[in-house]
Amino acid sequence: MTGRLFGRIARALSIGAAFGAVFAATTGWAADPVHLKVGIRGGISEPIWEIVARVAKPRGLEIEPVVMAGSLSPNEALNTGDLQANAFQHIPFLRDQIAQRGYKLAVVGNTYLSPIAFYSKTYKSLKDLPNGARVGVPDDPSNESRALIVLRDEGLLSLRDGFDAYNQTATLADIKENPRKLQIVEVKSVVLARSYQDLDAAAIISSFGSQVGLNAARDGIAQEKRDNNPNVNIIVVREQDKDAPWVKPLVESFQSPEVRAHIEKELAGILIPAF
Repeated sequence: MTGRLFGRIARALSIGAAFGAVFAATTGWAADPVHLKVGIRGGISEPIWEIVARVAKPRGLEIEPVVMAGSLSPNEALNTGDLQANAFQHIPFLRDQIAQRGYKLAVVGNTYLSPIAFYSKTYKSLKDLPNGARVGVPDDPSNESRALIVLRDEGLLSLRDGFDAYNQTATLADIKENPRKLQIVEVKSVVLARSYQDLDAAAIISSFGSQVGLNAARDGIAQEKRDNNPNVNIIVVREQDKDAPWVKPLVESFQSPEVRAHIEKELAGILIPAF
């Protein structure tokens, strides 16, 4: 009798385990969720990643957004394994970081476009800038390039022949013609956002501008083109993890209807979904 009872219990446990395995495979549920630390910048990214974390739970992921402030590098922390992923940069920035520091990192998905725009307390258009105007641009290579491209597209300067924004970054040395003799000042993005009024105009990334109440669509006097733009923000992991089973549900959790709805409703004019 005791042997038969144990046999029934064993069969029941076996059936339950099999059902659990099928349920996990078809729904993404896992008894032991995968814990992921994702490096982000503070501000508008934080509520977005709170939504991502909620969406990811039924997919078997426990996401811990880690706000990297100041000079802390989400790419360095990812490369050393302190993070499992990060989401704060666009492809040209990552390309420059890999070239400079030899990081072994891979892009696994798009997030949004954080457009760069020019702002001014004095002028309504870049075309109104006088000769010798002081113009602030970000001091990191990729975002400085974006600002110079806007100035080029607005007809204020020209860049060297053959410049390709998809594969190259432009610096002040790449300016071919500057007929208005603009004084272009390189400044850290976080500083530009808080002191743009001290310049005739300044190029500010939306994620920094939003921290001081600026909205590119509402307040900008010129904005980068959205079509065929290589500066879409991305989710990045280590090369060795790019095919890990948690990567796909991580990307799907960001590229979800819930995240899209939040961006389009709460961040209109600041961010543009890129999925």
